[in-house]
Amino acid sequence: MFRIVLSTIMLLACLNVGLPVLSSTDEAVAADFKGQTITMILGTRPGGRRDRIARTIAKHLAANLPGNPTILVQNIPGGKGIPAQLKFSKPRADGSVIGIVVSSDMEAPYFGAPGATYKPREYKWVGSVRTGKQRNVLFTTKKSGFKTIDDLRSREVALGGQGVGHRSYLYGRLMAEVLGLKVRWVLGYSTPEMYLAMEKGEIDGRVNDSASFKRDRPDWVEKQEVVAHVAMTLPENLPPIPGPLFAKTPALITFTDKEIHKNLIRKMNATSRLGGSVALPPGTPEPVRAAYEKALVTAGKDPKFKKDWEKFVGIRPYAG
Repeated sequence: MFRIVLSTIMLLACLNVGLPVLSSTDEAVAADFKGQTITMILGTRPGGRRDRIARTIAKHLAANLPGNPTILVQNIPGGKGIPAQLKFSKPRADGSVIGIVVSSDMEAPYFGAPGATYKPREYKWVGSVRTGKQRNVLFTTKKSGFKTIDDLRSREVALGGQGVGHRSYLYGRLMAEVLGLKVRWVLGYSTPEMYLAMEKGEIDGRVNDSASFKRDRPDWVEKQEVVAHVAMTLPENLPPIPGPLFAKTPALITFTDKEIHKNLIRKMNATSRLGGSVALPPGTPEPVRAAYEKALVTAGKDPKFKKDWEKFVGIRPYAG
């Protein structure tokens, strides 16, 4: 079954705040979304893994919310996800707008990211589908000539990414620092554009979730037309996903003796267990939030949700 991380647990773990206190008035109000169109805000372009997560969640939330509303995903890419969070945090708090929030969105205001004036502590958290272990891997195409990590260290490698602040970019920066790589970053791609750039030789490779990579380009994985150099996955959880391509992929943490690197890798392994977290804007009434939570939990028990998740997200859900 799916592991649904509920709002209060996630809020405590990610933001270290207390539990909400509900009034008898809140408990008496019932939420109904019949005839409504709900907007789900997402800070990434269409087509990538986070977009597929959002659209899968949206489909099954709509089917399980009272009144079976329509949920439309609105992509607001760029700006390290900050523009999307700013728009999400300010609409009417009536349940007509929901958001998919990742750990970097939650961290931005507390690290002083320019423009990140929203307050995640004030969000009304619904829950998240756990996506299991960290599976991000540094891939290069075979035609690029980088067969080993020593090859990567011997000359400049061109890696693609969506943008500064995107998770795959941050993983790549950490990998480059730990391994001592000279990287030329080529940013601004969507996920489909990045695969095309690898095919054309515009870039040598990218960092990507290995399950998503296999889903998007099964031919490359099956024919081993790429090299899986190193994984963010912790040693005890290797391989990142099953298959010959990943059988000997080493863990990044084994290449460093520095505690700051090890702590970062462990943190990234912890936060990556959450897929997109579902949240509502500040001030949303508790009965509305509770209706969303119930719908997410109900969806997590539905075999159709599991089937869609494996089809569109490319991995089996975490069971525990």
